[in-house]
Amino acid sequence: MEETIKWNPPRNILIAHGNLGEYTVSWEGQCTCTGSIKYQLEYTYLDSKDPEMMTYFVQKHQKRLDLELHRGLHTRVRLKNKEITSRWTERRFDMSGELFASVDNLICIFYGKLYMNCSWDVTEHASEGAQFILAYREQNPSDVYNCADYLVDGGRNIGCVNENIRIDDTIEIIICISETNMDAKLPYCRIVNPFNFFKLDSPINVMIDKSTDEVKWTLPKVDLPTHCYTFQLNCTNLNDGNTLLQNVTSTNYIASGRDHTKEYSLLVRATVNDKCFESHIWSDWSKPLVIGKD
Repeated sequence: MEETIKWNPPRNILIAHGNLGEYTVSWEGQCTCTGSIKYQLEYTYLDSKDPEMMTYFVQKHQKRLDLELHRGLHTRVRLKNKEITSRWTERRFDMSGELFASVDNLICIFYGKLYMNCSWDVTEHASEGAQFILAYREQNPSDVYNCADYLVDGGRNIGCVNENIRIDDTIEIIICISETNMDAKLPYCRIVNPFNFFKLDSPINVMIDKSTDEVKWTLPKVDLPTHCYTFQLNCTNLNDGNTLLQNVTSTNYIASGRDHTKEYSLLVRATVNDKCFESHIWSDWSKPLVIGKD
């Protein structure tokens, strides 16, 4: 058994496009794997800064994966039985941007649990009559949803607004842009966790008690426990233009350094912190509160 595993590494790694954003990574091998004998598949994106590779153990000669293939892929496979392994068989898929829909910088922001707003840039590789279609899905490759309302510039789709999506239990969404007049091109896809791009509404009712210098505000909608939110205050001295940014985790703050002989402008914005699911997106700033001299 040990010699069989060591001297029969996998061969000829291939990749084939399937459903929206899904690819099948396959290889050749002589193993009819049972019990603890499995193929170990690992991959990472060529532009990844994380040295960790995604790892899967399978007994078939293939694995279906949701991939952002435009980033390029480094894959490797070996045969493994507990501590006994074959050598790795490796392959790099260094994908040219011209193989994919002629877009870049696909960004999607989620508002609440029902609203998604996406935008993208059209690249110089786009042909004159190129049009772009957005579709997205969750884990099931067959449940594909199309954009409901496009943002258009010069007759070309450059964004999408989708209402009535639901992300209560969704860890990942696969969002893809296809180029309609270029069937040979692969879709440009991103795999996103909606909660990492979750944008809150701006704080409201910003006010100050000048007797205590306590600043207070509220969020228009609160769907999470209070410890999930981080707020940032932007306090600008209107006399000299100096600005102080301060992060807090409550809806109040004591502005102890305020000079009562000067005027200030105060703004507040909010995000969800890593105590819950950590959004990378801040809300817009609140309306400015101008604090006059005492």
